[in-house]
Parts: sequence; C-alpha cells; structure tokens
Amino acid sequence: MPEVQGLFGGTRPIKSLHPSFQFLKTSPRNKSTRRLMNDAFAGFVEKDGNFVEQFQTTGFNTRTFELYVSELLHSEGFVFEGKEPQPDFCVVKNGVRLAIECTTANPTDAGKGELHVYQPVNEKDRDPDGIRARQENEVPIRVAGALRSKMLHRVNRKKDPKAYWELPHVAGAPFVLAVQTFHEHGSLGFSNAGIIRYLYGLEQRPSWDEAGNLIIKSFPVLEHAYNGRTIPSGFFNQPGSENISAVLWTNAGTVAKFTRMALAGPYPDEDVTALRAGVMFDFDPNAHAPLPFAYIVGDPETPVETWGQEANLFHNPTAKYPIANGLFETVTDSRVVDGQYSDLIKGNFSPIMSMSMVFSGPRHRLGAIHKGEQVVEVLSEAYKQMNKRPE
Repeated sequence: MPEVQGLFGGTRPIKSLHPSFQFLKTSPRNKSTRRLMNDAFAGFVEKDGNFVEQFQTTGFNTRTFELYVSELLHSEGFVFEGKEPQPDFCVVKNGVRLAIECTTANPTDAGKGELHVYQPVNEKDRDPDGIRARQENEVPIRVAGALRSKMLHRVNRKKDPKAYWELPHVAGAPFVLAVQTFHEHGSLGFSNAGIIRYLYGLEQRPSWDEAGNLIIKSFPVLEHAYNGRTIPSGFFNQPGSENISAVLWTNAGTVAKFTRMALAGPYPDEDVTALRAGVMFDFDPNAHAPLPFAYIVGDPETPVETWGQEANLFHNPTAKYPIANGLFETVTDSRVVDGQYSDLIKGNFSPIMSMSMVFSGPRHRLGAIHKGEQVVEVLSEAYKQMNKRPE
C-alpha cells in the first residue's frame, strides 16, 4: 500500500528543503515514522496554513516539536477547542481549559538563513567542566531567550496589542509555555537540571547524614553567566511571570520519539531494529545519580513508552491560574514548595534522557544488540563515577 503524502507531499525545490526532512522523507528505514507522523498530523489543529511548508524547510525542528505536543495532548485525553491563530493550542480536560504556546531555543545564524541539522553529540561534550558550565548557565540563557520572547510577544501589535493570556479565548485560563532546546548539537542530551536552576532560581546538592541517608539541599541561584552574557535567574520570580501557569519542558519532542512510538505501536517494521539507550531515574531514596538502560524497541517485556516520558510540567508557585497535579497523567509534575523542589513521577520507568539508533540491513537486530551492550558498558562506568560520594 503506498504511503499517504500528508506531511511529505509537495514539489518544493530540493535546495529549499531541510536536510533532516529530506532524510526522513526518503530513507526506507523511516517508513514507520512517516506513517505515525502523518497520523499525528491528521489530528493536528492547523491554524496558520503553513505547517507543512515550514516542516519541510526552515522550521523542521520547531514544527516537529509542535506535532509532538499535539500528540501528547491527544494521548492525555485533552479535547481541542477553537481555531484562533494564537496560541498554538487551546484544549480542555475534566472541565479545565488550558492554553499552550510552543517555542524552541534555536542556533544563532547571524541572519544568514542557515538550515541547521541537529546532531545528537557535540565535540564539546569531551570536556566535563564545559558540560557543567553549559548545563548550569548556557542552557538557562538559551531557554530564557525563548521564554522571554513569548512573554513579551503581543498579538495584533498595531491595532489592539494583547499578550497571549489577555486574548478573549485565553483570559481566565491557565497559560503554559512549552519549550525544547535545539540551540546546539547535543543540547537534547541535557537533563532538566538547567531548567530547574533557571525557572526557580535554585540548585540542588546532595549530602549525607551520619547514618548514610541522602539529603538533598537547595541553594539559591542569582544569575547565569556564559560567553559574556549574564541574566538574572528565577524566571518564575520575575515581574509578569505570574501569567505563566507552568512551563512544559521535554528533551524528547523529536523524530526519534515518533520512530520509537511507531515501531513499538501500530507500525512495526521487520526490516529495522531500533535501540533505545539512556539514563533513568533511580527510585532508591539514597541514589543521587541516574541509572543506565538500553533495550530493543518493541521487544516483549521492555518498558512501555508514553508520550509524556522525559517531559516535566514545571508549576509556577506564583501563578495567577495554577494547574493541579495529575491533569497530565504521564508527564512529571514538578514544583517548589517552601523552597524545596520535588517531582511527582508517573509510572515506574522514568527516563531522564535517551538516544535512539535505528539499524537496517543484514543482521540488523544483532547489530543493535551488540551496540546496546557497548553503550551500557560506557553508561555503567559513567554511573560509577557520578554515584561516588564526595570526600
């Protein structure tokens, strides 16, 4: 049966197409991914009429993230309402109305109009101190730019300027900003630690009591400085932020997510094998490092993946219209209460970050298994180093 064109139709010049889109469209190993993404697009409430054009060209990563958010909302049982062009989504569930606007932290191209092809690894990752500086300061600065841009945006600027939360169809309802980081290669490999630092203006450090029990203490973060830029920390403490009920963050709103959900769900493909590997939350109350994992996608007795895995709903403690815990059934609810940060994790498998590798050709399954063994060995050694208690 021929594939439905949907997101992948059209006759645009090849030179205008995003290289990541071209690979997604033409690679035989992405057949299942294309089918599920077309299914998702069939349920997508398009408001501006240029989704396909941008998905295929300059907005590939951003539009993929929006498609992910749409599918997450569908999977959570939200009902979509209205066709007003802004914000991106207006939904309702259990009598609760919710408005969501999506944004991404993107690379800086100095106005050259470059099409950036995201890579999952970065040469800078060889420097452990550099990784820490990027997570603690660069990621917050990049996220701050994306969030602040949406906070300052005004709809109908010339005639009747209004912030998103002032629009008639949004006013009185919780308003959420959804964000993902694409600002550099490997940026999706960062955990939510940098986001927590920026949103709440605090960091957590492990310590142990005399009995060896883990104690997490919170410390204030006043600012973030990186590459000559300095910004104040604590987004939820800044004027006007009370209009943002929560920030929905993930590092998994990508093509890889659609691939895994397709292969493990409605579109298994015997011609390919997908390996998922990463680190997950350790439910041991005395653990302070994430556990490594790896599995073949779709195999029996492997963890069931949901659209909400690797996503956090960071609740604003000063929100004008707060959101109750549990409205999202698969997304981790994250809060700061009395100066202490906590997560309400859904399910017993909670990945912090993961990567996917798709194998095709002869003996593709054996190749995936062998690679998985290598990855677990590397991750396990990293776990030993991370889990050491400071002297």
